[in-house]
Amino acid sequence: LRCIIDLVSFSIILISIYPRLFGALIGYATAGTCISYFVGRRLIQLNFTQLQREADLRFALVRVRECAESIAFYRGERREK
Repeated sequence: LRCIIDLVSFSIILISIYPRLFGALIGYATAGTCISYFVGRRLIQLNFTQLQREADLRFALVRVRECAESIAFYRGERREK
């Protein structure tokens, strides 16, 4: 509640002193929020994809390690790549 009261009171003071600066600050904050939202949304998807690929790689490495003897015995190196 106190934060809202401070925001409103400082906004009123800034509007009374210099209205154009208040408009510029609102525009700057809105633009920064929108850019962060759209860039962040893309980064979340990229992070998920990277984690998924890393998990697939770890799974494949464990599988090859567990089955190394069979792979070597049946000469399956090409297939396991």
